[in-house]
Amino acid sequence: MSPTRMTPRTWMALVLLVVSAAACGPRTKAQRQADGERRTDEALVLLNEAERELRNLNADEAEPRLAKAKELLSHPDVELSPEGEMLRSQLSELRGRVARVRDERARQEREAREERARRELEAAEEKQRDKVVQAMSEVSAALEALEEKDAGAEQVEAVSATAKRVREVLVAGKALEEKSEDYAASARSTERRLEQAEVRAAQVRKRVDFLSGPVSDRREAEALVKKAKRERDLDARLALYTDARERFVRCGEDAKKLLSEAPELVKTSVVVDGRKLPLRTVAPRCRAKAGSLLRVVKKLEKSRAARDRARARKRKGKSPSPK
Repeated sequence: MSPTRMTPRTWMALVLLVVSAAACGPRTKAQRQADGERRTDEALVLLNEAERELRNLNADEAEPRLAKAKELLSHPDVELSPEGEMLRSQLSELRGRVARVRDERARQEREAREERARRELEAAEEKQRDKVVQAMSEVSAALEALEEKDAGAEQVEAVSATAKRVREVLVAGKALEEKSEDYAASARSTERRLEQAEVRAAQVRKRVDFLSGPVSDRREAEALVKKAKRERDLDARLALYTDARERFVRCGEDAKKLLSEAPELVKTSVVVDGRKLPLRTVAPRCRAKAGSLLRVVKKLEKSRAARDRARARKRKGKSPSPK
């Protein structure tokens, strides 16, 4: 039998088989040491990167690098590397820092959020305080005008209007009272000042009402009395005295009512026609005037009735007698 002939393809397959068998065979110590050093070199790079990320508080970036370094350093060949033990120690130390770094980052982020919230609150509080101060300055100006001698209904309304605007500002900043004790205390203080301003406005309003009501009626009644004294026509004189008496009656009733509603007016005096007028005297004086004018009116009514009877008799005497 003739020997089998080897083709080039067969030879190539045989060579590859021999090389493969040689590669799968036991490695030398030098080869293993070289492989271990390669692994430690790669692990060192990863550990340095992981340490940098941990210094920057990036635990999520460091963990994958530590996991890869652990895989590299777990290989048996690393035992032959001079740096293997040192790197494993470094790996253990870095892995122990991960949880602390994550906690530290969470703490810093929390503090940063709190600081931002604090600054935002301070900015909002300062802006709100400026609005309140501006609105209260208008109330103060209105109160100053209210204390002028010629203060009237317009000045009273100005206090009410400015106080209303302040309350609108306070309502707009109500949420801040729950976040800031200092602002809440300031808002309560402002409310008290508004209440005091409104009390003062109410007092002046009563005084204004007194002046425009009873005092005005009294002045008008006195003017009517003077006019009635000069009037020569009986009917016109009676009408003037009647009107004057009605005004004195209304003056007495309204003055009594206002003094009962605002007792502080009892100690108040106003200047009328250059003379000081204690408000407590208005009601009794008006009642006294009304009483005296009642007698005048009744006397004039009798005179008018007598005149009318005389005129009636006169007309009757001139009437033609029947045929």
